[in-house]
Amino acid sequence: MKLLFTHRYYDPDTAPYALMLRSIATHFAQNGHDVHVFASRPSYRDVENAPDVGDDEGVSVKRCLVFRENRRNLLTRVLNVFLYCSGLFLAILRQRPDVVTASTFPPVIAGWSASLAARIVGAKFIYHMQDVHPEVSKYSGGRLGRGLPFRLLRWLDNQTLRRASAIVVLSGDMANTLRARNIGELPIRVINNFLLDSFGACAGAPAELKKAAGKYRAIFAGNLGRFQNLPLLAEGVARCFKRHPELELFFLGEGAALSGLKERWGDHPQVRFAPFLPFAKASALIAEADVGLVSLNPDIYRVSYPSKTMTYLGLGTPVLALVEPESALACEIKENGLGVVTTALSPAAIEAALEKMLVRPDYTTALRGWNQTAACFDVVMMRWQKLIDGL
Repeated sequence: MKLLFTHRYYDPDTAPYALMLRSIATHFAQNGHDVHVFASRPSYRDVENAPDVGDDEGVSVKRCLVFRENRRNLLTRVLNVFLYCSGLFLAILRQRPDVVTASTFPPVIAGWSASLAARIVGAKFIYHMQDVHPEVSKYSGGRLGRGLPFRLLRWLDNQTLRRASAIVVLSGDMANTLRARNIGELPIRVINNFLLDSFGACAGAPAELKKAAGKYRAIFAGNLGRFQNLPLLAEGVARCFKRHPELELFFLGEGAALSGLKERWGDHPQVRFAPFLPFAKASALIAEADVGLVSLNPDIYRVSYPSKTMTYLGLGTPVLALVEPESALACEIKENGLGVVTTALSPAAIEAALEKMLVRPDYTTALRGWNQTAACFDVVMMRWQKLIDGL
């Protein structure tokens, strides 16, 4: 079967989906499929360039030209969406694969372009939804979450959903959000992500960032964005500082919330900040941490599932989650003994949850069992294999 996996980023880009897609594509190539990838030239942060066309581990990779990523330049971002999505559309028409996948970046437009081209050539289309757009903007208060822009984007995305032979989401909450659109029966599958593979790219984390002896580190790793409720998370953790001088709050990453966090906590001796690191380096810091922090703004659980959860758990780090107790994320953590979930979205609830973890309960057996039965790469790929075989 000829499979075409697509995404704006692909290894050696360091975006999480870029690494995950390489693992997926390589798996199917090793299992006898004719596997192709369409992506852009590396442009996610500072990475070395890669050839436009390449063949890696049995996977044929074609890359289109885009401008170097610049989040502050709206024109460049719009041009890159056009360049990538038009190149994606033409690549599908030229290659005429049996199955095409697309994710939710660029939001809405990538899936719409790929699904339309797949319909033209008679290919099956798999919509791999890491987020549900434009509802993300609705729940986060973004400009695209209301009025005409919201209605237009959802109209386009509904077309993509109707064309899809399979819609893969990360949680039952995301599935329920799609069903709430009331556009008919949808071929939804819940298949969560898996622990990323570093592909041996780096030797380890910088020595100056490693946890000092005697410290109890609570780490938040990843995008320090507007949807993560990070000011509230920090206030809650800080309530434990005086009673626990060994406690360290460690932010690893960059994003829109970083400047505000540094302004509030930059001089505090128990709060540390470190810049974005590629997964191969960041994973060493996560693995030595005592607790992995997951935090979401209210209602964001309906449209997204923080994949850092799988990274924490896969590396043996229990989780403290600031999320609504009724969410699928909260239920999984509580039912499987993988950490602690706050009882409310408040500093006092965060303090109480962290105190439960500061007594250092042993989560080793629960984490090992969870990874072996639900979240490891082989288990997740069995679900993907069954999905694609069924098409």
